[in-house]
Amino acid sequence: MKILIIGTWRKETALKFKNEAEQIDKVLAERGHILVSGAGTGVSEIVVNSYRKNKGGEYIAYIPSMKEMEKVGEKIGPEPDRIIKTGLDYPERNIGLVKGSDAVIAINGGLGTLTEIVHAIKDYNKKVSVVDVGELSEWIRHIPELKKSVMLTSDIGKAVDYLEMMD
Repeated sequence: MKILIIGTWRKETALKFKNEAEQIDKVLAERGHILVSGAGTGVSEIVVNSYRKNKGGEYIAYIPSMKEMEKVGEKIGPEPDRIIKTGLDYPERNIGLVKGSDAVIAINGGLGTLTEIVHAIKDYNKKVSVVDVGELSEWIRHIPELKKSVMLTSDIGKAVDYLEMMD
């Protein structure tokens, strides 16, 4: 199963959630899932490093245009096994990320992460788990359709179990 990991690309914010990110990738690696991410820094970088340390399989990354990455100061993180250079801006790249994955796990993040969750649920009928940390969790609790559709949990095993229970 191709599981997309989403969250903040800001390193200093991502470090607050390092433990959760490393737990997720240990579970994904142990269960043989393919890791998909946005190839940047922050949550993505922590996730990829942990996934590799735990002998995970393939890592696929989708990147926007380099011009877009330069605008916000984002860099490409650890080298993916397969890189998909979309040449697009972030919102369009994010849709491709979601569309190209089977399911999604989020570890905090901002509005970009929230829009990826909305696309996953509303546009592509994907299962989404959100690790119950940070402001993203609070947003999920306050949006009725998301609260009903998202698995919000602090138990990493349950977050992945939910994604594996495909309809």
